[in-house]
Amino acid sequence: MAGIIGYGVYIPRYRIEQKETQIPWSSWAGGEKAVCGADEDVVTMAAEATENAIKHAAIDPAQIDTIYLGTASSPYIEGHLLSPIFAEILGLPPEVRAVDYSGSLNALAMALLGCLDAIEAKNTKCGLVIGTENRMTAPGTESDASSGAGAVTMVIGTEDTIADFEAVHTYSTLFIDRWEAAQDGWVSNYFDYRFDREYGYKKHITGASKGLMQKVDKKGQDFTYVVFQQPDDRSPNLPTKELGIQAEQLAPSIASTLGDLGSCSAFVSLAGVLDKAKPGERILLATYGSGGSNAMSITVNKAIDKKRKRIVPLEKYAAQKDYITYVSYLKLREMIKRAPY
Repeated sequence: MAGIIGYGVYIPRYRIEQKETQIPWSSWAGGEKAVCGADEDVVTMAAEATENAIKHAAIDPAQIDTIYLGTASSPYIEGHLLSPIFAEILGLPPEVRAVDYSGSLNALAMALLGCLDAIEAKNTKCGLVIGTENRMTAPGTESDASSGAGAVTMVIGTEDTIADFEAVHTYSTLFIDRWEAAQDGWVSNYFDYRFDREYGYKKHITGASKGLMQKVDKKGQDFTYVVFQQPDDRSPNLPTKELGIQAEQLAPSIASTLGDLGSCSAFVSLAGVLDKAKPGERILLATYGSGGSNAMSITVNKAIDKKRKRIVPLEKYAAQKDYITYVSYLKLREMIKRAPY
């Protein structure tokens, strides 16, 4: 199976403390999250992450023949795709296949699976997989406190890879949790979040991970790192006991410092792990969203060491931050505006 030739992330420098978003509504939340500035959106963030990924991969952009983009934050329902924008930015020809995956927190995982399938079918040699999120949320909701902004890009192929996808397993049911109706313009939640965590997140990640382990004949203890979707700090711990995973195997939390990055969450976390991973180590990654989980076994290769100097590490973006107030945050999201004179 194919692997990651190079990767890149981008996190906006603006931060807001999650309690700032909840105190006005007589509620509370801990931690902080990254938010877009006035000149940032899902396209600009993804462009930065893509530049970092191509630099890390050390490839000529002309080698890219497919672009897959996944997001739950697309500003378009119909009439325009985001992926062709990046074909234009990179100066690629019209023959390049450009595909958008949207409408789900599993969008980026599905975009990656689409690219892997295309490579396995020999329809693609080198693909670009892009994830970018800046989800709209209603003021005062739990999502308003937790949803962050960021982007991640992976160059996928079969040559000079730093990490290979050993196997993939999908576990999906008809489970409804979060959604965004076209007429709303913000994310809603069908059930109580505790119900979501138990019967949505835990059930599906456990099911996908168990299926994956059977495929590769491994147990939880055989993985050096475990990267789960991070809607918050607590959720990644839920499946660990049933999967035989120890707390120290879990990737460092990003939910309390960057927020819930939607479909990018697990892959931004994976980037942080790959920043420090060593050849021969094995990673279990599992995404979750919209009643589905995709688990992947990833093995780290020797090429990671020779490319390490070209990485723009996640911790660099995490450390660069300026705090803003809730009022400034609402103004940036155009939820409050000055009245006309």
